[in-house]
Amino acid sequence: MKKNLALAATLLLINSHQVLAGSVRTVYSQDVDSNFLELKICQGYGLTINLMSTGEVIKQVWIGDPSRFAFTSNGNLCPKGGNEPDCAVGKATVLFLRQINPIKFPALTSSKDGSTQITVLTNQKQYQFKLTPATGEPSYTSLVIKPDSDKPEPLLVANPPANPKTRQQKQPSEPQPLAVVYNNNSKLTPGMILQRNDANALAYGLTIANRQGLVLVGSTTWNKAQDAIKLLRQGKSREEAISRSGVDTKVFYQLIEWGNN
Repeated sequence: MKKNLALAATLLLINSHQVLAGSVRTVYSQDVDSNFLELKICQGYGLTINLMSTGEVIKQVWIGDPSRFAFTSNGNLCPKGGNEPDCAVGKATVLFLRQINPIKFPALTSSKDGSTQITVLTNQKQYQFKLTPATGEPSYTSLVIKPDSDKPEPLLVANPPANPKTRQQKQPSEPQPLAVVYNNNSKLTPGMILQRNDANALAYGLTIANRQGLVLVGSTTWNKAQDAIKLLRQGKSREEAISRSGVDTKVFYQLIEWGNN
């Protein structure tokens, strides 16, 4: 057992620094409805909310506390009290958010951490997000919202039969781990590469580590990685998923790298 754990620690350290965060985060309309997504706005950076794929037109935007954030759009917004249902004057589809130096507004309250709520009203529905001021380099600078009709169906990829060595290390009652991957094509062809988001890559990497006997089902590392997968599926950033799950940072990035390869 000690030999296996030592081998796992060695392998999980290899090339973990090569995994870089992407600049675009993609969510689907239903994901925004079911989760109050947190958007971190870093100093010196901006964040776009892109609704082009949904075909929606942004009519109004409200920020609960405008003392720390400002926004612009790629088109005019609807005038308040206007009677035009489709807002023909503007056709805004993208918002650009940025952090500003705090402004003191009379009689305006602020949260302890400076976070606030932004409401985006379109010609079809209402979106709400939590805005939080942050420092450092952001993990993404664009949030792309796609229609639910574009969301691919999940494919369950189960483990192949375990080799004798791995089979001896597992209890007969332990469940076989599954990894969920998404494919935008209706048919799979030989040699096709499946593109995975962070949650799916982490799940698949964990399956690979389990097949090799490096991370056992029910172990501390296994449970922490599972918690990180859940947080990523809730729309949390890599950094928050690592912090809240307690998974080792190098282990986290190594599993994602294995899952992507």
